[in-house]
Amino acid sequence: MDSSDDISGTDYTNGIRMPPAYMCAAQRRKFLHDKVKSFPQDVQDKITVLKNIQLDYIKLEEEYFQKMFALEIQYQQLFQPLYEKRYNIISGIVQPPKEEPKFTTESTTDGDAVVYMNEIVEDWYTDITVDAKGLPNFWLVVLKNIKDVAAIINERDEPALTKLTDIRVKYDAMNSFKLEFHFDENEYFTNSVLTRQYFLRTHVPEDKPFSFDGFEIYKSQGCVIDWRPNMMLTEGLSDVFSSDIRNDSFDSFFDFFYVPVASHDEGDHVSEYELGMAFFLRDKVIPRAILYFTGDAIDDQDDIKEFCDVEALHNHNTESEETIGMIETAFEEQSEGTTESASVSETEEAITTEATAAAEHG
Repeated sequence: MDSSDDISGTDYTNGIRMPPAYMCAAQRRKFLHDKVKSFPQDVQDKITVLKNIQLDYIKLEEEYFQKMFALEIQYQQLFQPLYEKRYNIISGIVQPPKEEPKFTTESTTDGDAVVYMNEIVEDWYTDITVDAKGLPNFWLVVLKNIKDVAAIINERDEPALTKLTDIRVKYDAMNSFKLEFHFDENEYFTNSVLTRQYFLRTHVPEDKPFSFDGFEIYKSQGCVIDWRPNMMLTEGLSDVFSSDIRNDSFDSFFDFFYVPVASHDEGDHVSEYELGMAFFLRDKVIPRAILYFTGDAIDDQDDIKEFCDVEALHNHNTESEETIGMIETAFEEQSEGTTESASVSETEEAITTEATAAAEHG
C-alpha cells in the first residue's frame, strides 16, 4: 500500500479534544466506565470504597428528604393563617385598614411606553375600580402574567377562570400534595373545587442506586369536572397531560384536571410539563401570588423552565409566538425611543393582523 494511503496516524481533529460532557449520555457513560475499568487494580479498589461512601450518603439523603417533607407540612400549617388573610382581602370579604409599606417602593416604567403597550396588550385589570369588591380577576391575572402558564389558557377558558377565587396546596402525611382550585358559582361547571393530587416517593433503585435524586412524583390523579350542558371547555380537545407534551397541543387549561391516573408504575408517565406546572404552582405561584399580580416576581428566568424543559410548549402555535416576538420587539424600540411614528403604525397593524390570524387559528 502506498504510504499516502496510510491514514492510521492521521489526526482529523487538528489536535482539538472534545470534553466527555459533549457526548450523549449513553456514550459518555460507556466511555467513562471503560476508562475506569482500565485503571490499575489499586485505583479501582479506592473507587469502590468511595462509591460505598456515596451509598452511605444516599441513605442519609433519603432520610433528609423525608424530614424535609415533614417540615414542609409543619410550615404549611403556619402559612395557612396568612393565606386566609390574603383570600379574605382578594375576595372582598375583608376591607383591610391602611398600612404604610414595610418595603422599598420602586419607580415604574416610562409613562409613554405604558400608554403604548396598553394599546396592544390585553388588560384584565380594567374591572379594578374604586367601588370594586376585593381584587377582581386576581388569579386569572396572576396566571396570565406567567408566560408558560398563559400559553395553555385558551381564550374560551378565560371567562371560567374569572371565577377562580383561590389556589391552595394541601399536604398529606403519606407523601402527597394536592393542588386545589376554588371557584365561585359559574355557568361552566358545578364543582366548587377542582383538584389534582401528586404522590411522591424517595426511591433508591437497587439496580441503579446512584440515580437517586430526592423526591420523585410517581403518580398523579385529577378529578371529574361536572360540566353543565353544552359548556364543556375541553370537548373535542386532546388530552395533553397524560402523554408526551411533544406529541400534543395544549388546547385548554382545564385539561390539567384530566381524570385518568398517570403512573410510572403502570408503564405510563406523568408528563414533564405537568410536573413542572405542579411544582411551579406549589413553590412559586401560591406563596408569591401578589408579586405575580403586581409584576414584582416577573423575571425571564422565573418560570416553569426552572422545573422542566418546556421548549415544545410554545411550538404548537408559531403564529402566537411570532406575535409575542413582534410585541416584545416593538416595546423595546418604543422604550429606546428609536421607533418612528410610521414604523410604529406598521408594527401595530402587523400585530393586529397576526393576533387576528392566531385567534382564528385557535
